[in-house]
Amino acid sequence: MNDLIVQNFDRFLARPHMIWATLAYVILLVGLSLRKKNRLLHGRLMGFAIFLDLALVLLLQIERNAIDTAVNLRLTPLQMCHVLSSTIATVLYFPTLYFGFKCLRQIGSPTADRPMLRKKHLRFAVPAFIFRTIGFLFMFSLLPKD
Repeated sequence: MNDLIVQNFDRFLARPHMIWATLAYVILLVGLSLRKKNRLLHGRLMGFAIFLDLALVLLLQIERNAIDTAVNLRLTPLQMCHVLSSTIATVLYFPTLYFGFKCLRQIGSPTADRPMLRKKHLRFAVPAFIFRTIGFLFMFSLLPKD
């Protein structure tokens, strides 16, 4: 059992893209935990984690032609779950960022738009995080079966 854990961990470490994705996901979790305590830090961490995710998507496309691989169905069903959920999360990142930055600009100002903006932000942010979590979990289906 211990050998199996060590082998899987070694395979994971051999994948720098997975380490990058894990770092981004951990930053998302930390940012999420700060959403009520420190909204400015929440926004900065979430923005940075989303930037890391989007940069990774771009890198994978450049290095591995990831879109072609997914479109031509050269993946297992579990791997396709990873691709689909990660794609949905990526699309949802853009309105999440838009409304999130609008909310951040209004911190400290008593405007009537704040609750409405926050509601719009959450309408995109919550599903983005859920799909990102699903994509993160299914990412491990991409590990090679040695």
